[in-house]
Amino acid sequence: MISTVLSLIFFAMFMTGSPGPGNLLMMAGGSSLGFRKSIHFLLGLVTGKTFVNFAIAIGLGVFVVENKIIFESLKYISSAFIIYLSISSLRNKNYKTDLSKFTFKNGLLVHPLSPKTWSMIILAQSQISDINLSQIQRSLIIWVIFTIGQVIFHSSWGIAGSILGKAFDNNIWTNRSILIITILFVIWFLLN
Repeated sequence: MISTVLSLIFFAMFMTGSPGPGNLLMMAGGSSLGFRKSIHFLLGLVTGKTFVNFAIAIGLGVFVVENKIIFESLKYISSAFIIYLSISSLRNKNYKTDLSKFTFKNGLLVHPLSPKTWSMIILAQSQISDINLSQIQRSLIIWVIFTIGQVIFHSSWGIAGSILGKAFDNNIWTNRSILIITILFVIWFLLN
């Protein structure tokens, strides 16, 4: 059991620490607003992923992933939402991003709309299915591990963005570069 949980921890570290919409948006928010003003967005991200964990625990995950139309729809809706957040932040003439883009509500939507999040949690479920625990206990273990990883890594990306924003004196091109990278990542995701 210990080796299974350890492998789950490493999987969660890789998945929550690698570049993705949540991390890149946290970096953009940290760069333009500072980390503290991005905390509501972070709380939305964590809460949104909690909803996904719960949905998968009650069996909705298999339905979403196996239903190609729903899964593909999530892919495009998620991409459109993230591109919308990025472009609306890019359009700001000021170097400061509009605080209304990095709200709890917008953070709440990122992970439930993300097919990557659904796939990642379902993979985590399958990774520990051999542990002799109930579905609820396994789901709780996954939720705790991923929530800790998410708080650590989303915060790290937000703090890194804040450091970049301060290092370049909140330069509009720093903020825009991060948002453009986010948009390019989403386009790459759509094409693959």
